[in-house]
Amino acid sequence: MTPGPLPLAAATVFVALLITAASAYFARVELPRPPIGTYQRSDIVVMSVILIVAPLGYLSLPRDVVATIFGVVMLSAVQLTLAPFIGGRAALASGVVLCGATAAAWLLHRPGLTAGLNDAVLTIAVVGVANLWAQGGIRAGQLAAFAFLLTGYDLVATGLTTVMTRFATEVQGLPFAPVLVIAQGRAPVSIGLGDLLMLLLFPLTAAKAFGRLAGQVAAVAGIAVTAVVALLFWLNVLGTTVPLLTVLGPVIVGQYLLWRRLGRRERSVLEWRSGAPVVTAPVDRLAVLEAAGRVVLDMGVTEGTWVAIDRDRVVGTGPSPGLAHRSARRNGHGAVPVVRQA
Repeated sequence: MTPGPLPLAAATVFVALLITAASAYFARVELPRPPIGTYQRSDIVVMSVILIVAPLGYLSLPRDVVATIFGVVMLSAVQLTLAPFIGGRAALASGVVLCGATAAAWLLHRPGLTAGLNDAVLTIAVVGVANLWAQGGIRAGQLAAFAFLLTGYDLVATGLTTVMTRFATEVQGLPFAPVLVIAQGRAPVSIGLGDLLMLLLFPLTAAKAFGRLAGQVAAVAGIAVTAVVALLFWLNVLGTTVPLLTVLGPVIVGQYLLWRRLGRRERSVLEWRSGAPVVTAPVDRLAVLEAAGRVVLDMGVTEGTWVAIDRDRVVGTGPSPGLAHRSARRNGHGAVPVVRQA
């Protein structure tokens, strides 16, 4: 049965409100950076593997165990999100109450109340997690690669196999299920956690990397994709099992390639927090080398040491070019234009 226009429109409006809330949180709240260094390519691969393997693991576990795992994760995310506003202890207490109420509604066989409370938990959690990733150092290029991998996986897991269909059926009605339920019944409308996370995360990461305009474009693009997919569902062009990310993923990748094509260089977290302007002019490598020579001399770097240079700054050193580049990545500089020997 085809969903009606009202719940599909509500899904688009809710996505717009979530993106707005996440952006406001991003602008006003500075989350403590987790002590994990910087994101590397290997981290993106590991995250992708976890998301691919997790549904298979959940399908083999009892429903009570799945609900418990989801509940612990959601409680941690709610506490993280609320702590900057009301303090750590009060945030933990609020999370316990909200998650406890969700579990109680499920045990009392109140599916409507369970879905409503679950939506509230998921809404709070996804705003905090998106901000944690964006402020934690994930770069726009890494996120674009992540979106590309997840898009391919969604096409296979949903279109060519029954993995995601079975997973959605298994977690349906569970408390803390990773699904935002807009409408229930014979024509349900819902958005998966992965889709929500990417809808919120890319506008934040784009704003951090390429400036406010890039973030606004990403936000509008995410809302537009949601609206178009909702319209296609209403017109019976798409089936009920098409994940939003299959459309959103290429849009994210396209935006990243566009900003890079326009000459935008990604800002690091430190540059974004310090208000450093986004660089759009092409880098003059000769000027960079001349400026770097003065910086290296002033720093007293040992002759023969390899240094990684980002514009006129030394951002990493090492006994070889590869180690200097790795040092720069660990310091939060993924794109280093010049590596030279002192």
